[in-house]
Amino acid sequence: MKICRCIYLISIAIILTVLTACGGKGSEKRGDIPTKRISTRGDSIALAARFSGDFEHFLAVTDSLAEVGELSPIRAEGYRGVAYFQMGQMDKCIECFRRVVAIENPPAEDFWEYIHAGTNLVIMLTTDRDYDNAMRTALLLIDKLKDVDNPYCPVELQTLYLSLGDTQIMLERFDEAKKSYDDAYLWVLRTVNDSTNRPIAASIQTLENIAVSHINHHLNEAGVWVDRMDSLVTIYEKEPKPIEKELKTLRALVWLHRAQVYQMNGKTAEAARNYAQYMKTDFGQTLEGRINGCGYLVEARRYAEAADNYTELDRFIKDWGYEYDLETIGQNLLPKFRSNYFAGRKDSALHVAMQIAEVYDTALVRQKRSESAELATIYDTQGKERQIAEQRAQNRFVTAISIAVTTAALLILAFGLYAFLQWRITQRHNRILARQITEAVEYKEKYKELKAANRSAESTNSPKAEAETAEPSTIGAGLSISDFTTLTDEQLFLCLRDLIENEKLFLQPDFGRQSLIDRTGLSKERIGAAFAQGSDSVSLPAYVRELRLDYAVSLMNSQPDLNVEQVSQASGFTNADTFTRNFRTKYGMTPTTYKQTNNNA
Repeated sequence: MKICRCIYLISIAIILTVLTACGGKGSEKRGDIPTKRISTRGDSIALAARFSGDFEHFLAVTDSLAEVGELSPIRAEGYRGVAYFQMGQMDKCIECFRRVVAIENPPAEDFWEYIHAGTNLVIMLTTDRDYDNAMRTALLLIDKLKDVDNPYCPVELQTLYLSLGDTQIMLERFDEAKKSYDDAYLWVLRTVNDSTNRPIAASIQTLENIAVSHINHHLNEAGVWVDRMDSLVTIYEKEPKPIEKELKTLRALVWLHRAQVYQMNGKTAEAARNYAQYMKTDFGQTLEGRINGCGYLVEARRYAEAADNYTELDRFIKDWGYEYDLETIGQNLLPKFRSNYFAGRKDSALHVAMQIAEVYDTALVRQKRSESAELATIYDTQGKERQIAEQRAQNRFVTAISIAVTTAALLILAFGLYAFLQWRITQRHNRILARQITEAVEYKEKYKELKAANRSAESTNSPKAEAETAEPSTIGAGLSISDFTTLTDEQLFLCLRDLIENEKLFLQPDFGRQSLIDRTGLSKERIGAAFAQGSDSVSLPAYVRELRLDYAVSLMNSQPDLNVEQVSQASGFTNADTFTRNFRTKYGMTPTTYKQTNNNA
């Protein structure tokens, strides 16, 4: 599961950061960069506070040491980042590491603190799906390490190349990702183990992450990476003092990923045998292990077993301190819905569908804010780069006209590349947003189907209840409304909602409150109260607009040849401009863009 892999990577990086504080002074390989971390008196005091387990105290000690000059700015920000991470304040943690990486020329004695903080930043940006900045930071650190030769480099570089490959995968740069993963493997082979066995464990985790990325994207080389992971686990087993619990967990993951690869290649019997081996392990029986195994169970269509495991998903997410964002919904809630639905557990599937409906809007808003912040960072960074280029061009202009012309040409090229980059980013964001819009509408439809099925089942099982409820729920033309005076606002709203949806009254362009009055004989005030009190204060026009937009999305998916004007008319809007304005307000893109994105997908 991606949540666990990211937390594990961050933890290993921070542990390595702290453990290297024990290193002393060594010889130098390149210039004045030491081959080991140079520990100071301030480091000793700060680490003593860190290992006390009181991270607020650790933070206060770090601030005090920095104020009196016992800790350099780089070391202080690195320790603050660790403290905030342990306290769960991820935004502050990222800002601390950002301030370290912003230093262009770190002092030689702080070089390794700079690299450790930068590596942690790359991991956290990748976890936070800030892929552009993660990739830019990883490339910066790799460039600084390319000429350094000492035992610490391989562990740092394999993590950096792993994170670089992950960002490229998410940006759909698969060829670049393959090269980055291969580079990570080269540094895994160069990593020298020690008595703690941390280097070899980190290397196995690197290979496991790469294997999982290949499995999740159904790439052909997934089996190769599982084999490489298996070989390194075998080497770990032969170490004099392996960490038994960790070793058993890694061996269990080999069996699980082997099962996933076999299933992906259609070798279902071999997949089932490996999954059975996985479930015999201690890790496979844990909550984390059962949730991890759900990916295989869903692919193998063993929906009942997956649904059983997913019953504890909410507790698992809560234990890890995560909220349901769009990625977590896609990787966990949707498979949970699918497992319950195909296992025939309609009530559970309905419950999951309602949960998706509850968290989807919040997650979508959070995603839009994250993407806006990402684009703002890109614009700000590139704007500063242009300012620097223009200043240098002005200084050179007085000495050579030819250089000015060359600079102008380079700026034009840079602008063209910049425009192309923004176009690519926009296209990627449109694809993601269009897919989310389609999924949201589809799950609304499935939710309605399940709800209708449940009502039908209840009516079949209780004919008396059906007879009692049939009269007040029918508000068709020519029917009496005398019984509706006894209904609550909530009950009346449900009746009106069913009438509008079932008879598709919302598709009439002139449909409104007067239409309901004419159709039902109810008063304007009674209808207004039903919508105000029975529907979480949503107004009738807003409710009708929501139905028309959902219908328009379904229509564009089922009949892609229709133009926007035709979709607008068929969905009940008075004109295409009104339809476009409402569509963009709700979904963040125009219907034309949505159609084009779906047609090009």
